[in-house]
Amino acid sequence: TMFMPNRGSNSITMVEGIMDGPGRSQLTVIPVPGELPEGIDLSPDGRELWTATRNDGGVSIIDVASRRVVQTLDLGLRDANRLKFTPDGRVLIIDGEAASLVVIDAASRSEITRVTLGQGDTGDGAVLVTPDGTRAYLGLRAADRVAVLDLNTLEVTQEMLMGDGAGPGCMYWIGASN
Repeated sequence: TMFMPNRGSNSITMVEGIMDGPGRSQLTVIPVPGELPEGIDLSPDGRELWTATRNDGGVSIIDVASRRVVQTLDLGLRDANRLKFTPDGRVLIIDGEAASLVVIDAASRSEITRVTLGQGDTGDGAVLVTPDGTRAYLGLRAADRVAVLDLNTLEVTQEMLMGDGAGPGCMYWIGASN
């Protein structure tokens, strides 16, 4: 199963049977109430898909089995563009314009904390969580750096400067399961 955010239509497309080829795939378009869904991730148990919506400061939670939005969280975000689950069920959301990372407890749907990532807009970014769940790497495109977050203390412990104009908007693991 593959999920794709559709910014232009404020929806998520779910493609089942994708490995069987286009003729055998089943597409389901799931409307979300927020504007510009972009950051998405599947919960560790595979039951929920969360999507951050850039233009309205919220997150929509989709029940995968029923293929519908079951809850929307208004988090007051200014530019939520990346979202990632941790192995223990927390959700990390980069809010570029607010230069912060919001940490949510997925089970209770409550905010744990907001971590300041800079003084100004950090831009579109990326979130990678180590497979062992101890650290998150936060790509801060407009700030030209990667912040390393300790997931036990929820503090930035290190920063990797990337050089002017070299801030990452995407990052990927090679040879890891995340």
